[in-house]
Amino acid sequence: MSNNKFFFVLKDSLIGSGGSSLQIVALRNPATTKASKYLLHRGGPQGQSTLYEVNCFNEHHRSWFINQSVCSNGRIFLPTLIDPLFLVLPYLEQHCTKRAVPLEQALMDDEFPHLSLLADVLSPVGLGLISDEKRAGDIIAYRYSEAKALAWLVSKCQRLSGAVSKQDGSAARSKNFVKEEKENAADLDEKEALHTAYGIVSDYLSLDMCKKLSIALGFPEDENVSKKRKSIADLESAVLKKIKKEEQHDTTPIKLQAPERKVSAKSKALAKAASGSKSISSFFKK
Repeated sequence: MSNNKFFFVLKDSLIGSGGSSLQIVALRNPATTKASKYLLHRGGPQGQSTLYEVNCFNEHHRSWFINQSVCSNGRIFLPTLIDPLFLVLPYLEQHCTKRAVPLEQALMDDEFPHLSLLADVLSPVGLGLISDEKRAGDIIAYRYSEAKALAWLVSKCQRLSGAVSKQDGSAARSKNFVKEEKENAADLDEKEALHTAYGIVSDYLSLDMCKKLSIALGFPEDENVSKKRKSIADLESAVLKKIKKEEQHDTTPIKLQAPERKVSAKSKALAKAASGSKSISSFFKK
């Protein structure tokens, strides 16, 4: 049995170029603030580095057969491109709101030491979409701009909605309408596609930024995201409580109920006869 192997579905461009390297790193998820796995690809065709989000597909009772051995780890990992600005955004908002800070100082997290590697996949042009650049000699510092960040997110939602509207599914309505209904249907399709795009983008944002983006897109205050995050948090809390409860049952001795004592017929008769009689001590009382 083998369990220390992992299966990735990768593009040829990730493994075919000479001199390139792949590294799995743990970084803070911008939406949940918890650890998530990412794939860092260095040394691409033009020397640039790219960041991929690692998605895992897992089902129970799945294994891999490798030659004459069985790998019990049947998970499949699929890396997909992700904009590194999503991961940098919370740090710029935290450290670079009041003053301009060099990038290497903004990308510091004691829990995630690999955060500094994001500097390899960021460009000044990209950082300029969410911050203002300040220069002093050779030092380049960045100050977070909420207005720029929201404009960047709105642009992403609009471009993504264009791609969503071309897909078949609930976000794209059938176009087999009568002539007078086509105009209203087109407007509804655009709104649904934009709302779908907002839902996709919001999976990479904090709850506070989701609300600001919803307002910037002209949507009413959307509570679906907060309810979704709350349900996930409640589910995780319930799982932890269940684990603790099971551990407590494993370590706490169980008190068994004392077995009932069998009373013979003779003892029952004596108890019934004595129920109406007085005790000896009562005769000596005044």
